Amino acid sequence: MKLDATYPGDGQAYIAFNYCETCTDWDTVCEELAAVATSLGLPIANEQTLPTIEHVLEALSRHFGGDQDEALAKLIEHHSFDGFADFDALFLIATRFDDGHGLKEIRMEGCWSNGKQRLFESGGDGYFLSRECKVSSDSSHAVYLGNNLRKALLLNNVEAAADVLAQEAQRLLAGVANKAQRRQLQQRLSERLRCLAAT
Repeated sequence: MKLDATYPGDGQAYIAFNYCETCTDWDTVCEELAAVATSLGLPIANEQTLPTIEHVLEALSRHFGGDQDEALAKLIEHHSFDGFADFDALFLIATRFDDGHGLKEIRMEGCWSNGKQRLFESGGDGYFLSRECKVSSDSSHAVYLGNNLRKALLLNNVEAAADVLAQEAQRLLAGVANKAQRRQLQQRLSERLRCLAAT
């Protein structure tokens, strides 16, 4: 993962992410956050032990006033912090520990390939993440969705086709963080579909 904080500018930064290259792991994140904590003069460990990511996050949380943040507390308590660092957790950490960067959203498009051009062995994905909503999809999902919809339509099974579309709408609605807004959106969407059916 490579960051260019100057491109494209105007408050946006470009991150190049290649699935074939080494991804950022939680040990690296811990080291980087520990360096931030140390630069702020925060006590994170004694001389005999290395700091755990949980201790580093707790120290930074107190410093940035996030020690009462439920989502951050849940992350610290329940996340395994094993393997590669996931964007959801990194975004949560970055937005709670805002040292002036003002991160509001992440927009990502990616592609992957096994190196040889073979059918169904390459693809792409898109990802949008903010405090308000999360939307993601990949090329295999579009193929899966289209295939299921086509199967239902070929059988003239309108109920099954409607289920496919309803499940997709439910998947998108699940990405809305605020429960009240999610319920309102579901109601408005239902009203809009009724209006479309009447025209």
